[in-house]
Amino acid sequence: MKKKVFSVMATFALATCIAAGSAEATTEQYIVKKGDSLWKIASLHKLTVDELKKMNNLTTDSIYVSQKLFVNKPANATQNVKQNTARSEVGNLGFTVEKMTSSTSFFKSFEIKDKPVQWNLSKSAETIQTATVELALPLLDTPYAWAGVTPEGFDCSGFIYYVFTNAGLPLPRLDTVSMFTSSLPVNNPVPGDLVFFENTYREGISHAGIYLGDGKFIHAGTKKVEIATIDSAYWKDKFVGFTRFSQLQTVQ
Repeated sequence: MKKKVFSVMATFALATCIAAGSAEATTEQYIVKKGDSLWKIASLHKLTVDELKKMNNLTTDSIYVSQKLFVNKPANATQNVKQNTARSEVGNLGFTVEKMTSSTSFFKSFEIKDKPVQWNLSKSAETIQTATVELALPLLDTPYAWAGVTPEGFDCSGFIYYVFTNAGLPLPRLDTVSMFTSSLPVNNPVPGDLVFFENTYREGISHAGIYLGDGKFIHAGTKKVEIATIDSAYWKDKFVGFTRFSQLQTVQ
């Protein structure tokens, strides 16, 4: 009799532990850190951005430091999505980006589903790419200015914004992270593409420049607009990758 009672109690305890573990798994929370974005958090937890937003009743992409987000899907939801990947159609661009989950840089983990990527840029878009370099080079030695967007002074995203808008690509004023998420990775960069770095003055995507070719890029550094080399001692360990503004696809 005692053995039966003990067996029932053990079974009940085991079931309770399993249930508690399952409940914890479905309610696991992530605390937002400086430099985080919804895309980064979603990628780290094998989610799409839409799934993350729905789980947390978010209506915008805005998040703030120390915010708590649910990051585990209910068990029945995982049956309807592919584990570790999230395929998303990028507007009407005609190709699919597959975001592979990673515990490191979420850009480095990107894989292009259909290789090679056929950008099929129009002549006008190619002209904009070329013009960005032509406009950027005369701005060498322009002093650094926090949030600066004029030849009086630039920060890194302000420099890119100024150059591209004056080259003919209408862009909103974005910060570095937003520029990163508004562009798509390229395997074969050309002058005029973007180059991104992480973990400079903050964690995550934190700096960007315009690629010049031959491993060089022009950017608004801590003191002035300057040319640097991706493979230099400082930048090579912070290098994330090359991207291209997705808006270039729509330029006619």
